[in-house]
Amino acid sequence: MSAMRDELHSLVDQLPEDQVPPVLALVRENIAATRRREGAALTLERIRERMRGVTGVDEELHRLRDESRD
Repeated sequence: MSAMRDELHSLVDQLPEDQVPPVLALVRENIAATRRREGAALTLERIRERMRGVTGVDEELHRLRDESRD
């Protein structure tokens, strides 16, 4: 196990029991958000592959991606 994981385990062990659920919820949401972003990136890449050679597709995908960050 990495030093950072060891530290995380140690910190969680130090938490009062009533503070564990909100921390756990934050970690779960972070994992879910990461998976959603990865899924969206894969979807955009599949679209890009299917639309290769169609004029303006890359620019439109970049525009949509940039708008989603605002």
